[in-house]
Amino acid sequence: MGARFVGALVALGCVVLAQPAAAQGWRGRVGLWGNYYWETSTRVVAPEVSGSVTTPDGVDIRGTYLLDAITSASIASGVIEDIRFTEVRNQGTLGFGREFDLGQAQLRLDLNGRMSHEPDYFATGLTLSGSLSLAERCSVIGFALGYIHDNVGRVIRGGAPRTDGMGGDLSNRGRVGELEGVSASLSFTQILSEISLASIGYDLVHNWGYLANPYRTLAVEGAQANETHPGARTRHSLYGRVQLYSPESRTAFHVLYRVYLDDWELGALTPEGRIYQEIGDGLVLRVRYRYYNQLRSFFWRPVDQFSFEDPFLTADPKMAAFQSHLLGVHARVSLGFLGGSPLGFLEDGSVVLNFDYLWQGSRFGDGVIAQVGLDVPLH
Repeated sequence: MGARFVGALVALGCVVLAQPAAAQGWRGRVGLWGNYYWETSTRVVAPEVSGSVTTPDGVDIRGTYLLDAITSASIASGVIEDIRFTEVRNQGTLGFGREFDLGQAQLRLDLNGRMSHEPDYFATGLTLSGSLSLAERCSVIGFALGYIHDNVGRVIRGGAPRTDGMGGDLSNRGRVGELEGVSASLSFTQILSEISLASIGYDLVHNWGYLANPYRTLAVEGAQANETHPGARTRHSLYGRVQLYSPESRTAFHVLYRVYLDDWELGALTPEGRIYQEIGDGLVLRVRYRYYNQLRSFFWRPVDQFSFEDPFLTADPKMAAFQSHLLGVHARVSLGFLGGSPLGFLEDGSVVLNFDYLWQGSRFGDGVIAQVGLDVPLH
């Protein structure tokens, strides 16, 4: 599967890039990121490195590598004893892109592939996206098509090692199912004035295959049963954004709103507000607040109310109704002050700091999301 996936990505990349473009110099960027997430039963530490280069022919080539170190004591992650374990996930992405000048319009095409591996999961994805800029780039139509294929496995963690007496590992139960999905999105962005713009978009995602958690079980009529979810799910998202900039105070205001609905009858509303403030020439601060309100899926109920006559069983907190609040701060610091020093090669770069606190009304509890990054252009 992996070799076929890489071959398809390269072949499609050749199609996207096989057109001439105006010659220009080499350019590039390098990013180093540290990502952190914490909640009651789970901690994720995820270092990431990213890079991009633009060739003299205008071809963009991008790549990222992400390592997730996930520490958890959740039964829903395969733990059978009250212990914490750490699982490592490796993810790589590769992308190609180019803009084509059509005279009165500009067409941008991008092709991105993703591969992710962990002991009980192997995921691949391919996305073709693009944008069409009109009216001297005042109007932009965006679009994307995607496909994913995941192999879902099951590994029992904790307790004494399980072997078959001949060196075989009985803790690894092998593949339990496959998950596939297709997605499509369409968006429109319009510059309204010199200081304002608005955008609206729609996302469609259809998944089929194994949609339950292979580890999650629940007590049904006095016996343990595996979680079972419907074999298909169609999701709809409609979202909008309005941005306004005040030149006098160098402040930007963003208002966002998202409406979500799927055929599991799970719906959600997500309003969000952001304020960006420029301070001098080297610092941008941002604060944001996001509210999330979710309705439950049609088959969710308290776990002690299920019976074996129910076609679907779930103990997933994400299927229940809940609310959450997120408050976050962000800072981007320009490194221009390093010019003329031994670190002058970083003077066009910036350091990014993010911190979000999440109050959740679900069983997951409150959470912390943090990120620190270094972004440096290459000349």
